[in-house]
Amino acid sequence: MRKTILFTGIIALVTGVCLLLGFTYRVSDAEKQQGLTGQFDVSVKGDIAYVTYEEGKPMLYVRSDDLKMVVQLSSKESILDLAMMPDGKNVLYVKSDKDLNAHSRSVIHQIDLETGNDKVLFTKDAIVMELFIDPKDANQVFYLQANQYSQYSPGASLFPHDFDIYSYDIKKNKQVQHTELKKYSMSSLQVSNREEAVYIQMDDDTDVQAAEDAFETKGRVFKIPLANPDREMVISIPEVTGDLYDFVLISDRSELVYQAVAGTNSEGIYEYELFSYNWDTQSITQLTHLHAYVEYPIFRSDGKVYFMVDKNFGGMRPDNSLYRMNPDGSDVEQVKLVE
Repeated sequence: MRKTILFTGIIALVTGVCLLLGFTYRVSDAEKQQGLTGQFDVSVKGDIAYVTYEEGKPMLYVRSDDLKMVVQLSSKESILDLAMMPDGKNVLYVKSDKDLNAHSRSVIHQIDLETGNDKVLFTKDAIVMELFIDPKDANQVFYLQANQYSQYSPGASLFPHDFDIYSYDIKKNKQVQHTELKKYSMSSLQVSNREEAVYIQMDDDTDVQAAEDAFETKGRVFKIPLANPDREMVISIPEVTGDLYDFVLISDRSELVYQAVAGTNSEGIYEYELFSYNWDTQSITQLTHLHAYVEYPIFRSDGKVYFMVDKNFGGMRPDNSLYRMNPDGSDVEQVKLVE
């Protein structure tokens, strides 16, 4: 009996100490997430919309002539992506849970920057990861949707998969599913400004016959014609090129600007830089040499490539900054979001 009481007392003491330490060293929301995220967009006029965390809460800002905070969410929510409308007067954004799970929903909002009116366009019982407004029709919003958030294989971590491409007509309030690929992953969605086609980054698994072959696939850029989405075409690039990830097409220069591994640092952590491939000269050029994690390149009407840089990739917290440069890699400069 005494042993039982003694054992119970020890358990109570250990539990109390653990609780005390938990309260003493508890990490606040501000310490969990703080600073600039990777979500940003640049309008035709040069206005910049971006998301930052302040004390664990996601904030959507727009920097034009001045800086304005237009959305503030709770510390339990997140903004998965955003897109500025061509008129520069509206911003679309995707709201979901900060801690995604199998039951997470995505709510797509449109906020009027002049009036502050924030309305819901549609809601999906899935995870919408990226938005892209059709440059040929501002009422057509394309998006990437992951229909599963679970373990893709036994023992794996939870993450979104079963990706496909959808669109939403703002005027008609109509949604369309364009592909039925159920891809393991998709990213860097873009819509052609000339054709009825979209471009997407995904693994080139056309010749995969068995599960073990999937480890040999490479990330490539695909063109998917909307009239015949089953006939996706891989964009030509030298076979020796390794995986490429985020990308942007610059058709006027016959170039593809993309993210890829450039090497490793002294601690063995991968460094991701931006490269370009020119179809006319068939040459590959490394554009950035920042020795960090460079991602999300976009090309805008001012002739600049904008991109995000995480200078603490592999660390406890990201340290993001927005940069821009000429398409040939010259005049790399950091963009000041707060004066």
